[in-house]
Amino acid sequence: MHPTPSAFEGLVVPYLQRQPWFLADMSRFDRGVWATFQLADLEIVIDGRPGLASVVVTVGNRPFHVLVGWREPALAPAVLGDRQGAVLGMCDDGSGDVLCYDALADEELSTRLLAVATAGRERARRVRLVHSLVSHASLVYDERLFMKSYRVLEPAPRPEIELMLKLEEVGFEHTLRPVACWERNGWDLALVREYIPGAVEGRLLALTSLRDLLGRNLDDDRPKLDEVGGAGGDLSSEVRRLGETTGSLHLALAEAFGVRALPAGDAPRSAAIRVHGDYHLRRVFRTDAGWIVGGFGDDPLIGKLGDSTQSREPRFVSPLEDLADLSYSLRQVAAEAVAAQPAVTRVQAERLAKAWERRNRGSFLSGYLGVGGIGRLIALDRPAAAEAIKSLVTERATAT
Repeated sequence: MHPTPSAFEGLVVPYLQRQPWFLADMSRFDRGVWATFQLADLEIVIDGRPGLASVVVTVGNRPFHVLVGWREPALAPAVLGDRQGAVLGMCDDGSGDVLCYDALADEELSTRLLAVATAGRERARRVRLVHSLVSHASLVYDERLFMKSYRVLEPAPRPEIELMLKLEEVGFEHTLRPVACWERNGWDLALVREYIPGAVEGRLLALTSLRDLLGRNLDDDRPKLDEVGGAGGDLSSEVRRLGETTGSLHLALAEAFGVRALPAGDAPRSAAIRVHGDYHLRRVFRTDAGWIVGGFGDDPLIGKLGDSTQSREPRFVSPLEDLADLSYSLRQVAAEAVAAQPAVTRVQAERLAKAWERRNRGSFLSGYLGVGGIGRLIALDRPAAAEAIKSLVTERATAT
């Protein structure tokens, strides 16, 4: 007992055309492509009332995934509450009229989705939807599991999933443990991984450190540059540990995917490995057990790719690229903190922020280079490595 394929197609297409994430993704394509909507794949994952279907629609060759739920019209309002934007419309499920809607607005269906995505291995009592406008919806189950339900699909294996599974195979412990992957007909539909409630994003730690420093020093006529390491929220020891974790990550990636030679003239005395690729302070998290790394793989909605129908080529470059990304992220935090200062203290704040950035960039590199075995990936002494990273950070700053 469920709606027909044509009913799903007729409801999902106009629903997609109202979604900000869909409009952002399709803005890169000619409007003529928008007329090529087609139902590409359909699975009824929960039959009856309430029901749940996994619907894949293509626009041109670009696949989009929508989870559609349905209930009796009289019951749906109590379930959806004020989430009227989730409504797709009315149709017949073979036994009468039902109201169809985005199933992630329905707590019961969202909870039952965990068993679907994990082939029955996991169940939960509670779920909460994390607001997101990127290429996936985020759900937290019982504060212990996290699901990414992908909206913009890519051919399996999705880079994020491939990296996480390979790192687990080689025993890298500083990442979030993958639990299950929901895949159908060559597309990864969802990823379920562990969730750590107490994890703190690296960017928040960095901002706290710098704000503490600025708050202690900007009342004086001249900022005390020698007190950069004396702030109550000094980050240098933590950043050193993050450098160690990053070195362990690169060695694990080298073990999992192999090491290649770089083209002549590229990053001398450095090997090429499968890198993280988008390594910044929003991708690392401090927990009671230490740093963990997340956010593997570019988001196809906001990343560099314009076509999610093609498998991405693995990116093998110098590990220095990840180090430069993280170092540039420190610079961005410094700029953000300075921009929030009133004009009267901004010059002093900028001097302190630059000193803070240099200190933490140096601590990060020291931690990284201190990891045993890292010399086989980067055969540079500390001054040479620091100079190479500085040059790459400058390139990033110039490009933005």
